[in-house]
Amino acid sequence: MATVVYSQRLGAIGDEQLDAAARRLNVGRFVRAAPTRGGLFGQNLFLTTTEGEFVLRGAPHWVDGAPNDQWQFNKEMFFARLLHEHTDVPVPWPQLYDAASDIFGWPYVIMPRLPGISIDDRTLRRTLSLDDQRAVACALGVGLARLQVLRAPHAGEVDPSRVFCAYPRGYVRHLADEVEVMAATAQLNGAIVTADRDWIERVIGTAGELAPDTSAAIYVHADYKPDNLVLHNAGGQWRVCGIFDLHTSCFGDGAYDLCRQACSYLDHDEELARGFVNAWRQASTAPAIDAARLTLYLVNERLKIWEYFTRPPHRADWTTRTTFAAFAQRYATQLTGLVC
Repeated sequence: MATVVYSQRLGAIGDEQLDAAARRLNVGRFVRAAPTRGGLFGQNLFLTTTEGEFVLRGAPHWVDGAPNDQWQFNKEMFFARLLHEHTDVPVPWPQLYDAASDIFGWPYVIMPRLPGISIDDRTLRRTLSLDDQRAVACALGVGLARLQVLRAPHAGEVDPSRVFCAYPRGYVRHLADEVEVMAATAQLNGAIVTADRDWIERVIGTAGELAPDTSAAIYVHADYKPDNLVLHNAGGQWRVCGIFDLHTSCFGDGAYDLCRQACSYLDHDEELARGFVNAWRQASTAPAIDAARLTLYLVNERLKIWEYFTRPPHRADWTTRTTFAAFAQRYATQLTGLVC
């Protein structure tokens, strides 16, 4: 059987396997497949069948040392259904899940391929005019507000069986706990120094002193950026026309989702960051944002990047020329200035 390596993560896959998967989940007969541009660590491939265009996602994430499709795939299906039912932002739905491993050696999901333009920040800057970049920034802000009409009574996420579980100590404490775990890991790798830990503890302490937020929890994608959505351009009018890669989703404070994209803009053009934030603010019904909480959200989001890029033995060169506090404080100052 001839095979194709669509990504290192998926490994070699034969046409007969893809046809078997398509037939099992009743999405037609296999026509062709192609690698995706990127996304989710090489878990995806584009699948064309006699019934249409789809995405196959396999090789589920590892949790506690073993592949755990229930953690990833069930969580994505839970949030995809809610977004499909309660927002006007298209998501890949339905998501058809095969828990068996007899075809590929791992469980997989087949879902519709969303139409639209999928493009990363670097390509946006290289290929779009400044006017289009500004329009995209505004579209991203409005798109985020459109997602955040999805609310829950309490902050939390779902367990592998798709049961919603509230965070026992609330969203702020949950993020603080994540920060402490990531900081400890980075410290073991020599990437967090004493001054970093002191600053992190001050940020956590200041945010923790605030009164608990009793408002309804807002949908948080937690990786909101152009790579994880599709855009539509009609005569220069840009609009978010789909969102995917939902495995980091939860309910919490929607301001968290400003961090990743705003920081990306702040690396290159503060005006684009301002346009993104202002468009979100004008379209959003989220409550007012406290600077102390937003700083904690920023530390959590930046520490995920810092911890990843400081893992040995291939620590990124840029992380050796600064400290985490110096890296993150610049973003915190600029972002709170834009938002609060």
